[in-house]
Amino acid sequence: MKPLDLATALFVIVIWGLNFVVVKVGVQEMPPFLFMAMRFVVVAAILLPFIRWPKGQFRPLLAYSIVLGVLHFAMMFNAMHLADAATVALLSQLNTPWAVILAAIVFKDYPGWRRILGIVIAFAGCAVIAGEPRFEGGLLPALLVVGGTFLWAVAAVQIKQIGEIGPFALNGWMAAMAAPQLLAISFMVEDGQWEIMTNLSWLGWGAIFFQSVMVVIVGYGLWYGLIKRYPISRVIPLTLLLPVVGVAGGVLILDEALTPYMIVGGILVMIGVGIVTLRQAMRAAPHQPKVPS
Repeated sequence: MKPLDLATALFVIVIWGLNFVVVKVGVQEMPPFLFMAMRFVVVAAILLPFIRWPKGQFRPLLAYSIVLGVLHFAMMFNAMHLADAATVALLSQLNTPWAVILAAIVFKDYPGWRRILGIVIAFAGCAVIAGEPRFEGGLLPALLVVGGTFLWAVAAVQIKQIGEIGPFALNGWMAAMAAPQLLAISFMVEDGQWEIMTNLSWLGWGAIFFQSVMVVIVGYGLWYGLIKRYPISRVIPLTLLLPVVGVAGGVLILDEALTPYMIVGGILVMIGVGIVTLRQAMRAAPHQPKVPS
């Protein structure tokens, strides 16, 4: 990769890696469903004036907004409310093994023994991390992340079935559909939305801005530009740095503890996901999702 493009890729990785820290700050400032709703409101407000409605795609996009925009983010943000950012950053890497498993089921893209080994190692690392007796909700945070990563892989399958649609159109219309659903859920299970928003600190507004503008608009825009210019085998392996940035951010910025469970489990997760990711990149598999959550 050219030096400028490599720097761009690393910049996006830093944005996405620090996003775990930002989400943790956000769910401390406001309830998870309200935070998610505001994220999508801002994304929709920015993108909708510049995108067209893809004809004949209402039902697929609605289903996609439910799976990714509502269910996936609900699990991930509520997990972040219960666990630390570093732990979620590590466990969230399970989206890659789940994507391989679903590709085998849906597209008959069966993995070889190396990717199967990587999947087993990654889930073993998840089990080690989940066995740490320090989560407020017991196993619930780990289960939420595992479920959230599975739903992310389901959403990746949905994108393949939707067909040709630009990344900004996909994100914009998904945000427009997910926002009212999340607002409705927020008013059903959360309280004091108006008071929270009118008294929101700069950290809360900063979290909303970072989530909507930096992660979606800037991050996805730059990443898709790299995907167009370079083979997947050169770009996707860089995502292995995501948990490194996420864990470092949690430890250095939020002063989270780096425990033996996290170290051992995290190493196993990264080894397993690394095997799967590198094998996928070498094969340039058409069903491998190109953009992480």
